Amino acid sequence: MSQVKYTLSEGTLTLPEAVQDRSMTILSLPKAGASLVLTRAWDVKPGEEETYLKSQVAKIKRDMKKFTGGDVTDTRMGSRPAQEVTMRFENHGVTVYEQLATTMLEDHLLVMAMSRTAPFDEDALAIWESIKAGLEFTPGEGA
Repeated sequence: MSQVKYTLSEGTLTLPEAVQDRSMTILSLPKAGASLVLTRAWDVKPGEEETYLKSQVAKIKRDMKKFTGGDVTDTRMGSRPAQEVTMRFENHGVTVYEQLATTMLEDHLLVMAMSRTAPFDEDALAIWESIKAGLEFTPGEGA
């Protein structure tokens, strides 16, 4: 039986088989006044990335108030091509400003969003760009 290592913030698990990570990681960035959320979409196939991104935007537009959003644009996440969209919406009376980016890996779509309750100023945009650029993929997971 081959074992697989899975790394968490708290340590590393040794598992009896390969796993499919369905977690949602939420990281607080207090100096930036932002949250960074990472998740995975396992049902998205190569070539369906833009359709997925547009469907997520449509859900937010449907479910949130005072939605405005930009066009889907090309970007990079680490060394990989990606797509992103900028949005603003109201959630429970709070205005949320969000940058949402996705990149297709071998078997799933990686989704990353940075959200703030203040507009993305020059400093916040620089942080977002540095987070995207600094993403280092695990070998076999897009590297």
